[in-house]
Amino acid sequence: MAGSDPAGDGPTGKRPASVSAAERRERVAAARRAEAAKERRRRQLIIGSVVAGLLVLAAVIGFAVQSSREESKPVVLPSTATGPDNSIVVGQADAPVTVDIYEDFQCPACGQLEKTTGSTISDLIDAGDIKVNYHLMSFLGPESVRAANAASAAADENKFKPFHDALFADQPTEHTDGYQNDTLIEKGASVGLTSTAFVDAVRNGKFDGYVAKVDESASKAGVTSTPTVLVDSKQLSADQLTPDGLKAAVAAAKKNG
Repeated sequence: MAGSDPAGDGPTGKRPASVSAAERRERVAAARRAEAAKERRRRQLIIGSVVAGLLVLAAVIGFAVQSSREESKPVVLPSTATGPDNSIVVGQADAPVTVDIYEDFQCPACGQLEKTTGSTISDLIDAGDIKVNYHLMSFLGPESVRAANAASAAADENKFKPFHDALFADQPTEHTDGYQNDTLIEKGASVGLTSTAFVDAVRNGKFDGYVAKVDESASKAGVTSTPTVLVDSKQLSADQLTPDGLKAAVAAAKKNG
């Protein structure tokens, strides 16, 4: 029958060409080279993963060491840190509505809130409608800690609000090593903070222990982001963080209170 291969050598009846010993050796050598290359790539991937892991671990350890140093410092409370969880209080004690603000001086969203709604907050404080408990967060790095420590030193001299507003007015870009101590001291001088006590507190991190404690208290309170704003213990939604949204929430709280 046409096309059959009774000898079992293929449809054409021709046997495949024989492979020389040299060709077989070359094929074996090529297979070994391919396997060796595969093994080298595998080892490189393992080494790369280990190095990357070590870099991450080093960063985590560095942050943990820094945090540990801050937490190991004594907790010195600013004189105006009389609110819940030792928050810094601004406003009349008998104001009908209490506002809690959790913010980080390095947080861009906090800077935006201050830009759009800061004057409204100040107006409500000045009118006696609200008092504000400021919770100074510092989870974005050393810049945040330095700024919070300096703001605490300002609060200790009853100049927290003007210093707070001045810091946000010149907020540096996040994670650019901003809020250096010399800058913070200059900013303090611009609002009348020139005492040796203020300068020393900024340079020595006098309130670092307090700053770490505020972060810990906020975490226990379930605060997971900044800014977080509560009006008479009711958290405002993101779309309420506007002048009109805040005034409406304060008006409702006064009515219900």
